[in-house]
Amino acid sequence: MDALPSINQKLTALFQHVRDHHIPLYVLIDEYDNFANTILSEQGAEAYHAFTHGGGFYRNFFGTLKGGTAEAGGIERLFVTGVSPVTMDDVTSGFNIATNISLLPEFNEMLGFSEDEVRAMLETYRKTGAFREEVQDALATMREWYDGYRFSEDAERDVYNTDMALYYLSESIALRHPPRRLIDRNVRVDYGKLRHLLIVSRREAERERQRRGAAELNGNFDLLRQVIEDEGAQCDLRDGFPLRELGERENFLTLLHCFGLLSIRGTAEGRTHLGMPNEMAKHLSYSILRDAYSEAGRLSVDIRDFTNLVHEMAYRGVWSPVFWHLDNAVERHAGIRDRPAGEKTIQGFLATYLTATNHFLLHSERELGDGYADIWLEPNAAAHPEAPNGYLLELKWLKPSAKRRTSGRAGAGSNRAAAPLPGGRDAGAAAPEHTLRRPGARVPRLETGPRGSGGGCLT
Repeated sequence: MDALPSINQKLTALFQHVRDHHIPLYVLIDEYDNFANTILSEQGAEAYHAFTHGGGFYRNFFGTLKGGTAEAGGIERLFVTGVSPVTMDDVTSGFNIATNISLLPEFNEMLGFSEDEVRAMLETYRKTGAFREEVQDALATMREWYDGYRFSEDAERDVYNTDMALYYLSESIALRHPPRRLIDRNVRVDYGKLRHLLIVSRREAERERQRRGAAELNGNFDLLRQVIEDEGAQCDLRDGFPLRELGERENFLTLLHCFGLLSIRGTAEGRTHLGMPNEMAKHLSYSILRDAYSEAGRLSVDIRDFTNLVHEMAYRGVWSPVFWHLDNAVERHAGIRDRPAGEKTIQGFLATYLTATNHFLLHSERELGDGYADIWLEPNAAAHPEAPNGYLLELKWLKPSAKRRTSGRAGAGSNRAAAPLPGGRDAGAAAPEHTLRRPGARVPRLETGPRGSGGGCLT
């Protein structure tokens, strides 16, 4: 076998050997799409096409596997797992014997934890003394951040992300308190592979950089931004599609579902409703938007300076510089400033950058008491145990007719929404304080008003 020149010839010889000796061969392939996706993200669509089409290695490899599954081929069973439906579709003419089981209800809980399983796991380690947090408190956090995945329209239960559930448990045991960061850095790296899907092709991007000094965002970026603002979308899920059709709305939404940024929430009128499954998915989506904004030169926010401002907001209640810093960034980019907007747009924009640091745990549309807060910035006690300040943000959008009645820069072509008015250093008058979950933390009451009236206004 060593003398055979190619991998396909070696595989064919192996299949013949196991067939002749009546040895059942089981082939397991994990992350089948990882290599191809790496080529796509780092080298571009042309290199990807050469790899997966025509006489490319990837297509020939799967064609050889197909031959091994024939009656005289030697392969008894073949099981393939991956994330993206794109790659398999692109090699399908060389491997058209597979059955896609991803959307079948009986496999919905195959690779996810049920809540009963998560609770049992926490209780086991709690009894041994290795896990110190109260089980119900830990479950509340994990439910909000890691639960909510459903992979079939006919499935009856959501499941937890297994990697993140185990991450939370292992970090809590090692640190003897909940993890400072609720998202594993390795997950952030994996989702970085989506970035190239929001930028025009590498060759086109290079032309854009030469012409205007930055890459250009494509239609997928606007769709992702809209999905984040609406926290979901209606979609007809696809089993697979080739890369050249990724720009179609249904296909890109299907890809977001496969990556776990969206999950099935229900069906209506024959269409599937996809929604953000949890806070982790929202935060990962925000980070993708930040990266795409930065790479395309659409928005310039100095994260180091911004982090220092958020630090002052968390520890000393100095909140207005944070919002004016973002406001000034938007003012410098007319493409963002001038497009149609509203409260949801502003809410998504704020969340995109307020999640760039670990000072707060951001919750959107969170029920508190008798109503909902647009954004609740909960003090991140695990990462910053001495930070006393938390914030509720209630956003109000001023229509063009209203902006003309505001003072200061409000008439300079920008709409403005309300900023928090805490009863601390930045407030024109004292406001009542409300106790948060953590002793010593406080969240000031919010008001609205034009700049110069004691409150702050944001674009």
